[in-house]
Amino acid sequence: MTFLGEMSPVPAHFPEESGRFCRFFTGWPVLWRKDHDGSVEVRMTSVQPRLLLFSMTLLAYGLVFTLARAVGIAVDYASILKFCAILVPVFGAAIAYSAFRRMEPMRVALECILCGLLLTVPVGLCTYLAMGANFPLADERLVRMDAALGFDWRGFIRFVDAFPLLAEGLAQAYQSFALQLLGIPVLLAAFGRYTRCYAMVLGYGLICFVSSLISVWYPALGAYSVYGVAPQSLDHINVYFGFAFLEQFHAVRSDPDFVFSFARMMGIVTFPSVHAAVALLCAWAMWDIRLLRYPFLVLNTMMAVSAVSHASHYLVDVIAGIGIASVTISSVCFLCNLRVREPVSTSTAGMALLNKS
Repeated sequence: MTFLGEMSPVPAHFPEESGRFCRFFTGWPVLWRKDHDGSVEVRMTSVQPRLLLFSMTLLAYGLVFTLARAVGIAVDYASILKFCAILVPVFGAAIAYSAFRRMEPMRVALECILCGLLLTVPVGLCTYLAMGANFPLADERLVRMDAALGFDWRGFIRFVDAFPLLAEGLAQAYQSFALQLLGIPVLLAAFGRYTRCYAMVLGYGLICFVSSLISVWYPALGAYSVYGVAPQSLDHINVYFGFAFLEQFHAVRSDPDFVFSFARMMGIVTFPSVHAAVALLCAWAMWDIRLLRYPFLVLNTMMAVSAVSHASHYLVDVIAGIGIASVTISSVCFLCNLRVREPVSTSTAGMALLNKS
């Protein structure tokens, strides 16, 4: 038997009590597989991706805030509570309504977006904890790695800056980061890829936490600062993100009175590039939808490239980010049992089950 696709929630007449149990905890109960004679067998997933995502979100809050307290970094809890006090009731009510009305795509999308937004708090704090460890700057090592790869950073920047449309396209691709993380779960849920939807957000969290851990040994000012390329020397590249993070970067490393505030939080990790890692994650997430796979592949290729041109990353940062994303995606696929290719409708699988019985 060969796995052919994910299955949306089992119909009400599904006979197994275990199916009802799994439906409550995961939102969809099973994967189906089709035999050569056309019969369909439904079976439970080995790990529930929904439960994994919820567990990781809750665990992240407990571990990261405990670690912050242990190392002595001050946290502005008011800004975080304000964020959560608005987010959780609004999304909670919408999720409850969609579950009551059996609007499964909406419920799955809302749950994934909620977890993704909630994860921004511990993820952001984790990056500040990493930079606050105050290891020596790693820019010289990163420059040497780029040189070993034969990459001419200045030449690349001159090339991009010479083409206004290319520079603007890369700028828009770079800023699509948040929009994709919010929009892709909606698209995946609408197309019935529920497992992949939860797996993508799970992968996002894992990428960020692993990248934060690695970045402890690689704090960096970024290529624009190290190479001394001033914003006014460029004609078409907007390098706001290449310099804006430096205030927070220096503050968490040198200010004894520094307080982490969610309202002022910025991405302060250079190596590895989280943008490049998430670019691969988003391209993978949409690859299962044939109509959208190539547009998202192009967009995310540009987003990975823009990490160098618009965010002061070294080429080796991008390579490391892609490597982390590759391992994370493989791990998430294994955990969520994502060995599937094409979906079928609930009614088709349900009728096949009835005919088989």
